[in-house]
Amino acid sequence: MGLVGSFEAVVLVERHLFALIDNDPGNEEPFARIPGNSAFLVHEDSVVVASDLADQLARVRVEIWDAAPDGPAGDGFRAIGEVASVSFESGRIQLVNLMRDPAGDEYALTSPGPYRVRVWAGPQEEDA
Repeated sequence: MGLVGSFEAVVLVERHLFALIDNDPGNEEPFARIPGNSAFLVHEDSVVVASDLADQLARVRVEIWDAAPDGPAGDGFRAIGEVASVSFESGRIQLVNLMRDPAGDEYALTSPGPYRVRVWAGPQEEDA
């Protein structure tokens, strides 16, 4: 079991929301369905996260593993929701804000297809 790849971006969390999307231009609006507070929702090739943060910047790290990893090391991390499956058929993913503006560069997955998703929230810091 090991880390296959990862990327980070600073995302503007607007109205508590941001998303990880399949970057296929034909995909539907990722924010057509919204999760409850401090949860995430998988639908239409996207993972929409409802954060405790509102209208501020957050550092988001996406990790791709070849098997389910242990939880993150360090104090203050908590799991949000249950493990879910999402399909990224284009093989290209990106973090976006509510206006669907990209946060950072697009990331190329090693292969398209279904992925299992787990979301963790870390302690809030003054610096994004």
